[in-house]
Amino acid sequence: MNIRKYIRGNGSIPALSLAAASLLCTQGPVLAGGPGSAGMQVLKSDMSPRAAGMGGAFVAVADDIYAMDYNPAGLGQLYIPEASAMYLSGFDDSSLNHLSIGLPLPFIGLAGLSKPGLGISLMMSDAGTFDYKQILPGGGVLAQSFDAQKDLVLTVGYGEKVYSGEVNLEGYNAKIEQYLGLNMKYIRSTMLEDKKPPSTVAFDGGWLMMEPNLGLTLGLSVANYGAGLKYGTEVTKLPSILRMGASWEKPTVMDQSILLAAEGDFYMAESMKSLRFGLEYHFEKIFNLRLGYKAAEDNKGLTMGLGLHYNDMSLDFSSGMGNEVYNATLLAFSYKFSGITIKEYRKKVNYMDPEPKKADPAKAVRQPSRQEQKPAKQDGRKGAPEKKKDSDFFWIY
Repeated sequence: MNIRKYIRGNGSIPALSLAAASLLCTQGPVLAGGPGSAGMQVLKSDMSPRAAGMGGAFVAVADDIYAMDYNPAGLGQLYIPEASAMYLSGFDDSSLNHLSIGLPLPFIGLAGLSKPGLGISLMMSDAGTFDYKQILPGGGVLAQSFDAQKDLVLTVGYGEKVYSGEVNLEGYNAKIEQYLGLNMKYIRSTMLEDKKPPSTVAFDGGWLMMEPNLGLTLGLSVANYGAGLKYGTEVTKLPSILRMGASWEKPTVMDQSILLAAEGDFYMAESMKSLRFGLEYHFEKIFNLRLGYKAAEDNKGLTMGLGLHYNDMSLDFSSGMGNEVYNATLLAFSYKFSGITIKEYRKKVNYMDPEPKKADPAKAVRQPSRQEQKPAKQDGRKGAPEKKKDSDFFWIY
Protein backbone atom coordinates (compact mmCIF):
# COMPACT_ATOMS: atom_id res chain seq x y z
CA MET A 1 0.00 0.00 0.00
CA ASN A 2 1.28 3.49 -0.86
CA ILE A 3 1.29 5.66 2.26
CA ARG A 4 0.90 8.89 0.27
CA LYS A 5 -2.30 7.63 -1.35
CA TYR A 6 -3.48 6.48 2.06
CA ILE A 7 -2.80 9.91 3.56
CA ARG A 8 -4.75 11.68 0.82
CA GLY A 9 -7.75 9.45 1.39
CA ASN A 10 -7.74 9.41 5.19
CA GLY A 11 -6.69 12.84 6.32
CA SER A 12 -3.42 14.20 7.61
CA ILE A 13 -0.94 12.63 9.98
CA PRO A 14 0.20 14.64 13.00
CA ALA A 15 3.46 16.46 12.46
CA LEU A 16 5.24 14.50 15.17
CA SER A 17 4.29 11.15 13.64
CA LEU A 18 5.33 12.29 10.17
CA ALA A 19 8.72 13.45 11.46
CA ALA A 20 9.27 10.16 13.25
CA ALA A 21 8.41 8.21 10.11
CA SER A 22 10.81 10.28 8.04
CA LEU A 23 13.66 9.76 10.48
CA LEU A 24 12.99 6.04 10.69
CA CYS A 25 12.91 5.51 6.94
CA THR A 26 15.78 7.71 5.84
CA GLN A 27 17.99 6.87 8.82
CA GLY A 28 19.67 10.26 8.34
CA PRO A 29 20.58 13.14 10.61
CA VAL A 30 19.00 16.56 10.75
CA LEU A 31 22.16 18.26 9.48
CA ALA A 32 23.03 17.54 5.85
CA GLY A 33 26.57 16.41 5.09
CA GLY A 34 27.12 14.77 8.46
CA PRO A 35 27.16 11.11 9.48
CA GLY A 36 24.28 9.21 7.90
CA SER A 37 23.27 12.06 5.58
CA ALA A 38 23.75 9.87 2.48
CA GLY A 39 21.08 7.45 1.37
CA MET A 40 21.40 3.68 0.88
CA GLN A 41 23.36 3.19 4.10
CA VAL A 42 23.25 -0.54 3.39
CA LEU A 43 26.02 0.02 0.81
CA LYS A 44 28.39 0.62 3.73
CA SER A 45 27.69 -2.82 5.23
CA ASP A 46 30.14 -5.71 5.06
CA MET A 47 28.99 -8.34 2.56
CA SER A 48 31.64 -10.96 3.30
CA PRO A 49 31.78 -12.86 6.63
CA ARG A 50 35.49 -13.34 6.03
CA ALA A 51 36.05 -9.60 5.65
CA ALA A 52 33.69 -8.76 8.52
CA GLY A 53 35.57 -11.12 10.84
CA MET A 54 38.75 -9.20 9.98
CA GLY A 55 37.16 -5.89 10.91
CA GLY A 56 36.34 -5.11 7.26
CA ALA A 57 40.01 -4.75 6.28
CA PHE A 58 39.73 -6.44 2.89
CA VAL A 59 40.61 -3.92 0.17
CA ALA A 60 44.20 -5.23 -0.01
CA VAL A 61 43.17 -8.90 0.27
CA ALA A 62 40.33 -9.21 -2.28
CA ASP A 63 41.16 -12.73 -3.48
CA ASP A 64 37.72 -14.36 -3.66
CA ILE A 65 34.27 -13.71 -5.12
CA TYR A 66 33.59 -10.98 -2.51
CA ALA A 67 36.38 -8.89 -4.04
CA MET A 68 33.75 -7.09 -6.11
CA ASP A 69 32.25 -5.65 -2.89
CA TYR A 70 35.57 -4.24 -1.65
CA ASN A 71 37.99 -4.02 -4.58
CA PRO A 72 36.91 -5.20 -8.06
CA ALA A 73 40.56 -5.49 -9.13
CA GLY A 74 40.67 -8.70 -7.09
CA LEU A 75 38.39 -10.39 -9.65
CA GLY A 76 41.50 -10.77 -11.78
CA GLN A 77 42.76 -13.32 -9.23
CA LEU A 78 39.89 -15.77 -9.80
CA TYR A 79 41.28 -18.96 -11.33
CA ILE A 80 38.20 -21.24 -11.12
CA PRO A 81 34.46 -20.50 -11.02
CA GLU A 82 32.98 -19.96 -7.56
CA ALA A 83 29.63 -18.99 -6.07
CA SER A 84 28.49 -17.82 -2.65
CA ALA A 85 25.31 -17.03 -0.73
CA MET A 86 25.34 -14.80 2.37
CA TYR A 87 22.73 -13.93 5.01
CA LEU A 88 23.06 -11.02 7.44
CA SER A 89 20.93 -10.74 10.55
CA GLY A 90 20.67 -7.05 11.35
CA PHE A 91 19.16 -4.77 13.96
CA ASP A 92 15.66 -5.72 15.17
CA ASP A 93 13.80 -7.31 12.21
CA SER A 94 16.11 -6.08 9.43
CA SER A 95 17.99 -8.53 7.23
CA LEU A 96 20.15 -8.72 4.13
CA ASN A 97 20.73 -11.42 1.48
CA HIS A 98 23.63 -11.49 -0.96
CA LEU A 99 24.17 -13.87 -3.91
CA SER A 100 27.29 -13.81 -6.07
CA ILE A 101 29.06 -15.81 -8.74
CA GLY A 102 32.38 -15.28 -10.48
CA LEU A 103 34.61 -17.01 -13.00
CA PRO A 104 37.69 -16.47 -15.17
CA LEU A 105 36.81 -15.61 -18.74
CA PRO A 106 37.94 -17.88 -21.61
CA PHE A 107 40.28 -15.37 -23.25
CA ILE A 108 43.31 -13.24 -22.50
CA GLY A 109 42.55 -9.80 -21.09
CA LEU A 110 43.14 -6.41 -22.65
CA ALA A 111 46.66 -6.21 -21.21
CA GLY A 112 47.57 -9.55 -22.83
CA LEU A 113 48.85 -11.15 -19.58
CA SER A 114 46.22 -13.51 -18.19
CA LYS A 115 42.55 -14.38 -18.16
CA PRO A 116 40.34 -11.65 -16.66
CA GLY A 117 37.66 -12.35 -14.06
CA LEU A 118 33.95 -11.60 -14.24
CA GLY A 119 31.63 -11.30 -11.24
CA ILE A 120 27.88 -10.84 -10.81
CA SER A 121 26.13 -10.22 -7.50
CA LEU A 122 22.63 -9.44 -6.24
CA MET A 123 22.05 -7.79 -2.87
CA MET A 124 18.55 -7.53 -1.34
CA SER A 125 17.97 -5.83 2.00
CA ASP A 126 14.88 -5.40 4.17
CA ALA A 127 14.77 -2.70 6.85
CA GLY A 128 11.81 -4.29 8.59
CA THR A 129 8.28 -2.92 9.04
CA PHE A 130 6.89 0.49 9.88
CA ASP A 131 3.77 0.45 12.06
CA TYR A 132 1.37 3.39 11.64
CA LYS A 133 -1.53 4.02 14.00
CA GLN A 134 -4.17 6.73 13.54
CA ILE A 135 -6.82 7.75 16.03
CA LEU A 136 -10.14 8.03 14.22
CA PRO A 137 -12.73 10.79 15.01
CA GLY A 138 -14.95 8.25 16.75
CA GLY A 139 -12.17 7.29 19.16
CA GLY A 140 -11.10 4.12 17.41
CA VAL A 141 -7.54 3.30 16.31
CA LEU A 142 -6.61 2.35 12.77
CA ALA A 143 -3.35 0.38 12.64
CA GLN A 144 -1.41 -0.27 9.46
CA SER A 145 1.94 -1.94 8.83
CA PHE A 146 4.22 -1.09 5.90
CA ASP A 147 7.60 -2.28 4.65
CA ALA A 148 9.89 0.48 5.89
CA GLN A 149 12.52 0.13 3.15
CA LYS A 150 13.60 -2.51 0.67
CA ASP A 151 16.77 -2.06 -1.37
CA LEU A 152 18.16 -3.94 -4.35
CA VAL A 153 21.65 -3.71 -5.84
CA LEU A 154 22.69 -5.62 -8.97
CA THR A 155 26.43 -5.51 -9.68
CA VAL A 156 28.53 -6.64 -12.64
CA GLY A 157 32.30 -6.51 -12.15
CA TYR A 158 35.44 -7.06 -14.25
CA GLY A 159 39.08 -7.32 -13.20
CA GLU A 160 42.36 -8.35 -14.80
CA LYS A 161 46.12 -8.34 -14.38
CA VAL A 162 47.63 -5.34 -16.15
CA TYR A 163 51.31 -5.59 -15.23
CA SER A 164 53.81 -8.28 -14.31
CA GLY A 165 57.56 -7.72 -14.14
CA GLU A 166 60.61 -7.12 -12.01
CA VAL A 167 61.66 -3.78 -10.56
CA ASN A 168 65.11 -3.17 -9.09
CA LEU A 169 64.73 -1.51 -5.68
CA GLU A 170 68.13 -0.70 -4.19
CA GLY A 171 69.61 -4.01 -5.35
CA TYR A 172 66.49 -6.09 -4.67
CA ASN A 173 64.64 -7.41 -7.72
CA ALA A 174 61.02 -7.08 -6.68
CA LYS A 175 58.44 -9.05 -8.64
CA ILE A 176 55.51 -6.67 -9.11
CA GLU A 177 52.00 -7.63 -10.21
CA GLN A 178 49.22 -5.09 -10.68
CA TYR A 179 45.48 -5.52 -11.19
CA LEU A 180 42.69 -3.15 -12.20
CA GLY A 181 38.95 -3.64 -11.87
CA LEU A 182 35.62 -1.93 -12.50
CA ASN A 183 32.04 -2.46 -11.26
CA MET A 184 28.76 -1.17 -12.60
CA LYS A 185 25.78 -1.15 -10.22
CA TYR A 186 22.05 -0.81 -10.64
CA ILE A 187 20.55 0.51 -7.40
CA ARG A 188 16.86 0.68 -6.45
CA SER A 189 15.37 1.75 -3.13
CA THR A 190 11.70 1.26 -2.21
CA MET A 191 10.43 3.14 0.84
CA LEU A 192 7.00 2.57 2.39
CA GLU A 193 5.91 0.41 -0.55
CA ASP A 194 6.28 3.21 -3.09
CA LYS A 195 4.84 2.16 -6.45
CA LYS A 196 7.51 4.10 -8.36
CA PRO A 197 10.74 3.62 -6.40
CA PRO A 198 13.78 5.67 -7.41
CA SER A 199 16.75 4.00 -9.05
CA THR A 200 20.20 4.99 -10.27
CA VAL A 201 23.48 3.65 -11.65
CA ALA A 202 26.82 3.81 -9.83
CA PHE A 203 30.40 2.66 -10.46
CA ASP A 204 33.28 1.21 -8.44
CA GLY A 205 36.94 1.15 -9.38
CA GLY A 206 39.88 -0.67 -7.81
CA TRP A 207 43.65 -1.23 -7.98
CA LEU A 208 45.90 -3.90 -6.47
CA MET A 209 49.69 -4.12 -6.40
CA MET A 210 51.43 -7.14 -4.89
CA GLU A 211 54.88 -8.57 -4.37
CA PRO A 212 54.30 -12.35 -4.14
CA ASN A 213 57.79 -13.17 -2.84
CA LEU A 214 57.37 -10.88 0.17
CA GLY A 215 53.62 -11.48 0.57
CA LEU A 216 52.91 -7.73 0.50
CA THR A 217 49.84 -6.21 -1.17
CA LEU A 218 48.58 -2.64 -1.50
CA GLY A 219 44.96 -1.90 -2.38
CA LEU A 220 42.92 1.14 -3.36
CA SER A 221 39.26 1.41 -4.38
CA VAL A 222 36.45 3.93 -4.84
CA ALA A 223 32.90 2.69 -4.34
CA ASN A 224 29.41 4.01 -5.09
CA TYR A 225 30.39 6.83 -7.41
CA GLY A 226 27.34 8.12 -9.24
CA ALA A 227 24.16 10.16 -9.11
CA GLY A 228 21.98 9.96 -6.02
CA LEU A 229 18.48 8.64 -5.51
CA LYS A 230 15.56 11.00 -6.04
CA TYR A 231 12.83 10.64 -3.42
CA GLY A 232 10.05 12.91 -4.61
CA THR A 233 11.74 16.25 -5.30
CA GLU A 234 14.80 15.66 -3.10
CA VAL A 235 17.98 13.95 -4.31
CA THR A 236 19.89 11.92 -1.71
CA LYS A 237 23.57 11.23 -2.31
CA LEU A 238 25.04 7.75 -2.31
CA PRO A 239 27.59 6.85 0.39
CA SER A 240 30.73 7.11 -1.74
CA ILE A 241 33.68 5.36 -0.09
CA LEU A 242 37.44 5.68 -0.61
CA ARG A 243 39.30 2.61 0.69
CA MET A 244 43.09 2.37 1.10
CA GLY A 245 44.91 -0.52 2.71
CA ALA A 246 47.79 -2.97 2.90
CA SER A 247 48.11 -6.65 3.73
CA TRP A 248 50.93 -9.08 4.51
CA GLU A 249 50.75 -12.87 4.36
CA LYS A 250 53.44 -15.32 5.44
CA PRO A 251 53.55 -19.13 5.76
CA THR A 252 54.30 -20.38 9.26
CA VAL A 253 54.59 -24.16 9.67
CA MET A 254 53.42 -26.94 7.34
CA ASP A 255 50.25 -25.77 5.53
CA GLN A 256 49.56 -22.93 7.98
CA SER A 257 49.86 -19.21 7.33
CA ILE A 258 49.03 -15.86 8.85
CA LEU A 259 47.46 -12.83 7.15
CA LEU A 260 47.55 -9.29 8.57
CA ALA A 261 45.60 -6.39 7.05
CA ALA A 262 45.05 -2.68 7.77
CA GLU A 263 42.68 -0.29 6.03
CA GLY A 264 41.36 3.25 6.14
CA ASP A 265 37.85 4.01 4.86
CA PHE A 266 36.78 7.56 4.06
CA TYR A 267 33.09 8.33 3.50
CA MET A 268 33.37 11.35 1.24
CA ALA A 269 29.68 12.35 1.18
CA GLU A 270 29.40 12.28 5.00
CA SER A 271 32.77 13.60 6.23
CA MET A 272 33.44 10.36 8.12
CA LYS A 273 36.28 7.90 8.38
CA SER A 274 36.93 4.44 9.76
CA LEU A 275 40.11 2.54 10.61
CA ARG A 276 40.07 -1.24 10.31
CA PHE A 277 42.55 -3.91 11.32
CA GLY A 278 42.32 -7.65 10.76
CA LEU A 279 44.07 -10.97 11.30
CA GLU A 280 43.41 -14.34 9.69
CA TYR A 281 45.18 -17.59 10.60
CA HIS A 282 44.92 -20.65 8.34
CA PHE A 283 45.14 -24.05 10.01
CA GLU A 284 46.00 -26.85 7.54
CA LYS A 285 43.74 -25.35 4.83
CA ILE A 286 40.69 -26.54 6.78
CA PHE A 287 40.07 -24.15 9.67
CA ASN A 288 40.40 -20.35 9.66
CA LEU A 289 40.35 -18.07 12.69
CA ARG A 290 39.75 -14.35 12.18
CA LEU A 291 39.92 -11.34 14.50
CA GLY A 292 39.43 -7.66 13.75
CA TYR A 293 38.97 -4.24 15.21
CA LYS A 294 37.10 -1.14 13.98
CA ALA A 295 38.11 2.30 15.21
CA ALA A 296 37.20 5.96 14.63
CA GLU A 297 33.53 5.22 13.91
CA ASP A 298 30.24 4.93 15.76
CA ASN A 299 30.06 1.14 15.45
CA LYS A 300 33.61 0.53 16.66
CA GLY A 301 34.83 -2.51 18.52
CA LEU A 302 36.11 -6.06 18.12
CA THR A 303 34.98 -8.54 15.51
CA MET A 304 35.56 -12.26 15.16
CA GLY A 305 35.02 -14.90 12.51
CA LEU A 306 35.44 -18.58 11.77
CA GLY A 307 35.85 -20.47 8.51
CA LEU A 308 35.59 -24.16 7.71
CA HIS A 309 36.77 -25.64 4.41
CA TYR A 310 36.18 -29.12 3.04
CA ASN A 311 37.26 -29.85 -0.51
CA ASP A 312 35.53 -27.19 -2.64
CA MET A 313 33.01 -26.12 0.03
CA SER A 314 33.42 -23.50 2.72
CA LEU A 315 31.26 -22.13 5.52
CA ASP A 316 32.09 -18.73 7.01
CA PHE A 317 30.68 -16.97 10.06
CA SER A 318 31.35 -13.58 11.65
CA SER A 319 29.94 -11.39 14.40
CA GLY A 320 30.68 -8.11 16.11
CA MET A 321 31.62 -8.16 19.79
CA GLY A 322 32.33 -4.59 20.83
CA ASN A 323 29.09 -2.64 20.32
CA GLU A 324 26.40 -2.95 22.95
CA VAL A 325 23.57 -1.77 20.68
CA TYR A 326 24.16 -3.34 17.28
CA ASN A 327 26.32 -6.36 16.36
CA ALA A 328 25.64 -7.79 12.93
CA THR A 329 25.95 -11.54 12.33
CA LEU A 330 26.91 -12.87 8.89
CA LEU A 331 26.80 -16.42 7.58
CA ALA A 332 27.88 -17.53 4.09
CA PHE A 333 28.20 -20.75 2.14
CA SER A 334 30.62 -20.82 -0.80
CA TYR A 335 31.53 -23.41 -3.41
CA LYS A 336 34.43 -23.52 -5.86
CA PHE A 337 33.86 -25.48 -9.05
CA SER A 338 37.33 -26.99 -9.32
CA GLY A 339 36.09 -29.63 -11.77
CA ILE A 340 35.29 -26.96 -14.36
CA THR A 341 38.21 -25.79 -16.46
CA ILE A 342 37.80 -22.54 -18.36
CA LYS A 343 39.72 -23.14 -21.57
CA GLU A 344 41.23 -20.23 -23.37
CA TYR A 345 39.46 -19.43 -26.61
CA ARG A 346 41.70 -18.54 -29.51
CA LYS A 347 40.60 -17.90 -33.03
CA LYS A 348 42.05 -20.45 -35.42
CA VAL A 349 44.31 -18.81 -37.99
CA ASN A 350 45.66 -20.75 -40.98
CA TYR A 351 49.21 -19.62 -41.58
CA MET A 352 51.13 -20.60 -44.77
CA ASP A 353 53.80 -23.17 -44.04
CA PRO A 354 57.18 -21.97 -45.37
CA GLU A 355 58.43 -25.54 -45.97
CA PRO A 356 56.11 -26.38 -48.88
CA LYS A 357 57.25 -23.18 -50.57
CA LYS A 358 60.80 -24.59 -50.79
CA ALA A 359 59.46 -27.80 -52.27
CA ASP A 360 57.40 -26.00 -54.93
CA PRO A 361 60.27 -25.76 -57.48
CA ALA A 362 60.89 -29.51 -57.18
CA LYS A 363 57.22 -30.19 -57.69
CA ALA A 364 57.26 -27.88 -60.68
CA VAL A 365 60.11 -29.95 -62.20
CA ARG A 366 58.46 -33.29 -61.49
CA GLN A 367 55.08 -32.18 -62.76
CA PRO A 368 56.18 -31.46 -66.31
CA SER A 369 57.93 -34.86 -66.44
CA ARG A 370 54.60 -36.53 -65.63
CA GLN A 371 52.88 -34.46 -68.23
CA GLU A 372 55.47 -35.45 -70.77
CA GLN A 373 54.83 -39.13 -70.07
CA LYS A 374 51.09 -38.80 -70.58
CA PRO A 375 51.31 -37.48 -74.18
CA ALA A 376 53.80 -40.24 -74.93
CA LYS A 377 51.14 -42.84 -74.09
CA GLN A 378 48.40 -40.99 -75.95
CA ASP A 379 50.41 -40.07 -79.09
CA GLY A 380 50.31 -42.96 -81.52
CA ARG A 381 52.92 -41.42 -83.79
CA LYS A 382 55.55 -41.42 -81.06
CA GLY A 383 54.75 -44.56 -79.15
CA ALA A 384 53.60 -46.89 -81.94
CA PRO A 385 56.62 -46.61 -84.24
CA GLU A 386 58.94 -47.78 -81.48
CA LYS A 387 56.85 -50.91 -80.97
CA LYS A 388 56.53 -51.32 -84.75
CA LYS A 389 60.31 -51.14 -85.19
CA ASP A 390 60.78 -53.79 -82.60
CA SER A 391 58.16 -56.03 -84.23
CA ASP A 392 59.55 -55.49 -87.75
CA PHE A 393 63.01 -56.25 -86.56
CA PHE A 394 61.78 -59.46 -84.97
CA TRP A 395 60.09 -60.67 -88.10
CA ILE A 396 63.05 -59.81 -90.34
CA TYR A 397 65.34 -61.62 -88.03
